[in-house]
This record gives sequence, structure tokens and C-alpha cells, in this order.
Amino acid sequence: MKPKIVLVGVGKFGKNHLRLLKELEKVGLCTLYGVVDKRVEILENVRRDYNVTATSNLAEFLKSDIDAVDIVTPADTHFKVCKECLATGKHVFVEKPLATKYNEARKLVQFAADKNRILMVGLIYRYNPAVKKIKELIDLEKLGKIYYMFGHYMGFKDPRAEVGALLNFAVHHIDIYDYLLEELPEEVTCSVAYFLGRENFEDLAVLVLRYGNGAVGIIENSWLPPGNYRDLTVVGSKKSVTSDLSKQTVILHDIRMKKNSGTIKAVDEGQLPLDVKFEEPLKLELKDFIERIKTGRKPTADAETASRTVMIAEKALESAHLKRSVKIHESK
Repeated sequence: MKPKIVLVGVGKFGKNHLRLLKELEKVGLCTLYGVVDKRVEILENVRRDYNVTATSNLAEFLKSDIDAVDIVTPADTHFKVCKECLATGKHVFVEKPLATKYNEARKLVQFAADKNRILMVGLIYRYNPAVKKIKELIDLEKLGKIYYMFGHYMGFKDPRAEVGALLNFAVHHIDIYDYLLEELPEEVTCSVAYFLGRENFEDLAVLVLRYGNGAVGIIENSWLPPGNYRDLTVVGSKKSVTSDLSKQTVILHDIRMKKNSGTIKAVDEGQLPLDVKFEEPLKLELKDFIERIKTGRKPTADAETASRTVMIAEKALESAHLKRSVKIHESK
């Protein structure tokens, strides 16, 4: 079976989906049945460069016998477009966030379940080889008890018009921590700033997540600083790791705090770069989506998982507005 897939949205990141879907088509894994976009010039370019049917009308494709839709549109359209595609019996891959509101995310989870269709979300770092290597180390207890994690996802770029830093950036590390620890945080403390004067969309978000096992997760996100930061550090009782997620490097640090006769000594026995095979996470992600369509098995980044990231981001914003810590399951 080669699933017939329609791509909706060929903007900055959608172009990567288009390129990779054509690559996967060439090796016989799927058929790129068509492309949808509102911009006439993009449709003309797609027809010319990729020799694929392109239109501004998604409904035309939904009436056909396609199997799935790959949605790479602005975040505030995700709920409507996902629901429309699921309603016609199509499997759906949608870029993160699943929705801009937790209650809408939950509705999509239920809708996909009712329709018995795959709803997979672009939580791409679950497919990053560096993150998978760190997960392996944690599962093998090489790091010991996890004390805390911190990471940055930020860099100077045009702000998203429809979401703030929490839903655009923070959801990545929220999900990475979910993936690594396999548990939800119990509490979040968050501070945000609106330097650019957009009262509904924060330009900076700093989160502290506290987990039931005692671990702490720290996240910093912003469009404002120079450079490009995609990093993760995990500190354990036995050893620690640092990672450049973009370069997919992982360094194992043989460091620990040793207690002896009432004193604590910092022990550093060196570091070791680990072997990580560089692979394009988005390609791995799309291949997995295709495989899940064929098998019907739950995706690694399913809608249930994605709805949790929206919930935690929503609670983080609540914490920032209340200027206090908020329990994840605390009622407003």
C-alpha cells in the first residue's frame, strides 16, 4: 500500500514537507497526490517544479480517495482544518501545536478516536537522534537519578503572527521532557514578557516544571536574542549530558557530587562525545506517519501526547498571569 497524501500549506516549513514527501514518493513509500495553498504564485511554482496537482480548494481533494492529509498551516487554523479532514475519514499529520487551546486539542483527540483515524502531530524532537540517544541513556540508568534538565529553543527571527513563544517554541522542550521522563509535571512556574507590545503574544517565556519524581525542567524561549539556540542539558546523580540538538551531538560528562564525612566534593572524570548518526528528523517523522497509516498503530507523537503539551503551555501562561506557581491539574 502506498498512501495517497495531500499537503496543505507550502510556506517556510511546508516547503520541507513538500521536498521530503517527493523523496519518499520516489522510493515508493507514498504518493503525493496534491498540494493545497492559498497563494497563486506558490501553486504555480509547485506545478512547475514538482509536477503535482495544486489547488486552493482542499474540499476537492477531501472528496477523492486520498488516504491522508499533511497540514502545515498557521497554528490558529489547525483545529478547523484537522476537524474537516478527519470528518471525511482521512488520516492527519499536523504540525505543532495540535491546537491553540487545550479544549480544542481534546476535541480533536476524541474526534480522531471516534473516526478511528491516525492523528499525528509534529513533535519533531521525538525523532531527533540526539534526543533518542539521551532517552536510551536515561532508560539504561547511565545518568542515575535525574536531578534537572534545562534547554533553550530561541533565536532572532520574525515572530509568528498567530501564537506566542509558548506555543511556538516551549512546546518542543515540554514534549522532550515528557518523552525523557515519561510523566507529566505536577507544577509549572512561568514568567513571560511582551517587549514588542503584542499583548496577546509573549516574546519571552521562561518555565520551571516540577515533576513528582523530584526532577526539575527549565525552558527558555524567545524570538529576540542573537544566534540560534537548540540545546538540552540533563543533569543526573551519576553522570550528565549536553546536546546541540541541531547538530545532533551528545556529550556524556562523567561528573557527580560525592559526599564524604559531611563534605561534598565535585568529581570530574572527563567527558566523552557519543556516536550519534545524523538523520533528518522530519524525514523520520513523515516515514513514521506513513507506516502508522499502513499498520494503524499509535504514532510516537500522537494526538493525546500533543494535547498534553498544549495543556502545559496553557497552564504556564496562567502561571505568568497569576504571578505564582500553578498545579497542572489545578482548576481555574
